[in-house]
Amino acid sequence: MTLLDERGIRPMLAETADHLFDSPDHYFEPKWDGMRCLAYIRDRNVELQNRNLTIVTKSYPEIHTIHENIKSNAAILDGEIVVLKGGLPSFEQLQGRFGVDDPVQVRVLSKKIPVTYIAFDLLHLNGKDLVKRPLSDRREELARIIEDSPHILLSEFVGEQGKAYFKRALQLGFEGVMAKRANSEYQIGVRSGDWLKLKRVRTIDCVIVGYTRGTGGRATTFGALVLAAYDRKNRLTHIGNVGTGLTDSEIERMMKILKALETKSKPIDGEAKAPTPIRWVKPKLVAEIGYMKLTTDHKLRLPRFIRIRLDGNPEDCRL
Repeated sequence: MTLLDERGIRPMLAETADHLFDSPDHYFEPKWDGMRCLAYIRDRNVELQNRNLTIVTKSYPEIHTIHENIKSNAAILDGEIVVLKGGLPSFEQLQGRFGVDDPVQVRVLSKKIPVTYIAFDLLHLNGKDLVKRPLSDRREELARIIEDSPHILLSEFVGEQGKAYFKRALQLGFEGVMAKRANSEYQIGVRSGDWLKLKRVRTIDCVIVGYTRGTGGRATTFGALVLAAYDRKNRLTHIGNVGTGLTDSEIERMMKILKALETKSKPIDGEAKAPTPIRWVKPKLVAEIGYMKLTTDHKLRLPRFIRIRLDGNPEDCRL
């Protein structure tokens, strides 16, 4: 039995680099700001699975035809679903496509906000699993079988010149760069140092476990989101609170979601400090948070809300 038969593959994840670097042992490519997605292709059929193992095929009909641009009857691709605007990914636009599965809405949105699949790895090809082969081999095979089209593109990379590539990527408008060790195997479901995120600011995915009572202009909503992550002992622990970076519309929208998730049970181990009372929520929402550094007591210094990760898995939020 191969991976194509098993399905339910959790994608390999990247750690965050603490500095820029050049390296002859790494590939450097853009960090695509989209929704991580595995594409299972067999006999002209395409099935899409996000990082939470949810099948999202019906939501993105534009991608159903990418088999026409792949020289293979059987393959598993790893990549990102993005909305491209001027050649750059727009996560804001992509959010309008998340979770929509009504056929009529999907048909309208596929024309109004079309998506593209950016392929950057190959896990299976024509009956053979490739995860134990080095990335250099997988990328060579991927480049050989893909023909670029409006709905599937090969993610290009450069070797060695990571610092210059990072600078140029930011100038063009990308949020960062991925650095991947050329000889690395594909480590299913593992957050590995063989893949690194190079970003303008450090970021971490956190579980939202509560919110604090708002004051002043936020008296009817919330003051801050209470954040947590899993430690090495697999305990969900408090790592800080964030109230900056949220727009008024995001706060209003978030408040409705938080109300629906409220619980009387504290979802974390240990205490959580906050200037106003905390209301706990079920640990289901994942937020990407920017920060300066992690303190010695595992708290985020100068955290700032970036976005809700609608494709985020709370179990992946780890220190």
